Amino acid sequence: MDINIDVILADLKDGKVPRTQKNLDKLNDILKAYAESDQRDFSITQMGRVSAAEGGPGYEALRATKNEHYRKLIEAWAAKSKTTTKKPLLATSRARSIPQDNKLLERIPDPAVRALFGQIIAERNRYRKEVNLLKQHANITIDKRPVRQFDTSAEPSVEVLPPLSGILTESEKKALAYAISDECMESHNWQTTQAGQVKDVEYNTEIFPRGFATGLRKLLGEVDE
Repeated sequence: MDINIDVILADLKDGKVPRTQKNLDKLNDILKAYAESDQRDFSITQMGRVSAAEGGPGYEALRATKNEHYRKLIEAWAAKSKTTTKKPLLATSRARSIPQDNKLLERIPDPAVRALFGQIIAERNRYRKEVNLLKQHANITIDKRPVRQFDTSAEPSVEVLPPLSGILTESEKKALAYAISDECMESHNWQTTQAGQVKDVEYNTEIFPRGFATGLRKLLGEVDE
């Protein structure tokens, strides 16, 4: 079925303002000359460049949402030229080229050997993809900060603490001694364990944690020395 561009153009111009009608006529003349030169690239990008160079609507005007009439005219000329508005693939495009591996396989006459090499190539491609994936996610951090050097020849310093006997007063020592005395335990119904814990005898609840009584005894013993 032959496409009648004049009918399509008249329909697109119907109801449009004079300026748009003039632009449609200009674009139609450009498309006609372009098609007669046996060009096959009717993509919007290409036609935008060609049209702008000839004084017609540019790329931005052709791709604008409201200017669908321009794109319909381009599509009509593309269909008349038995193509589309998609950019055609180049002769050297990878999508058109046959992979070198397939060319090698086609040259192997033995079907069994060809199948074996096909499997080897497939495994190689899979490993290559896995390696590339690992490279993308590899994140190795190298700490380049200088290592701190310690002087092992220096003698360790010893800090001398003041004796406890000079810290606690007599009343403080008596108060601490009373806290772990039998008198205090009996009056409060408490008891001490071997671990130094103070517990309530009746309810078996902890009053002071482990190490309380034993720690005080050691402290008071050092003070008394």
